[in-house]
Amino acid sequence: MRKLFVLLALGISSGAVAQEDYELRLGDSLVNIALDKPYNLVVNGKQVQLNLKMKDTLTYKQTFLSFKYPKEFKISSSMIDPEVAQLTIVSSEGTGIIIQKYESMNPTTLNELVLTELTKESINYGYVAKKSTYKKKLASGQEVEVTRSVLTYKDEVNIYEVASVGKKDAGLIMVTMKMDDEKNSAGQRVIDLMWRSIRMD
Repeated sequence: MRKLFVLLALGISSGAVAQEDYELRLGDSLVNIALDKPYNLVVNGKQVQLNLKMKDTLTYKQTFLSFKYPKEFKISSSMIDPEVAQLTIVSSEGTGIIIQKYESMNPTTLNELVLTELTKESINYGYVAKKSTYKKKLASGQEVEVTRSVLTYKDEVNIYEVASVGKKDAGLIMVTMKMDDEKNSAGQRVIDLMWRSIRMD
């Protein structure tokens, strides 16, 4: 079997959007606008104030997968196989999520394999791993088993979790990565929001 889990740790920065990257069409007129910048437009002879804002929480949706994430982050998307898409959201400290979307196989037997790939380099370095499992219910109703590995080395703590859900010839692998034990980090907010909202329909 080809290696279907190229697990990346990409830090995604979130610079402010100030360019006029959006177009607003009003009748026959086309106006270039930017986020969070007020505009005074004349519509049908009346002056109208326009201010385009982005929601605090954004939604990714494609075929059978959807989940929410904070607007401060961008999704890094890549194809690691012709029928496997990988979505990554990682904070600057390395905490975040990886979601793999399989279009031709049910990946629910790959949890241990993925977790081994994620942790083997740290374990070889000297980290001590403690594994456990627990159940979690997705927003779409499926109950999944989450395999959790807590790696410790001196005063450092890394936490990895892997879960999967599938149906005939399709499915998702969900990975969370924490490079510390902070409860309120930006990366932790990405993880929490993903778990609360992810759906496989």
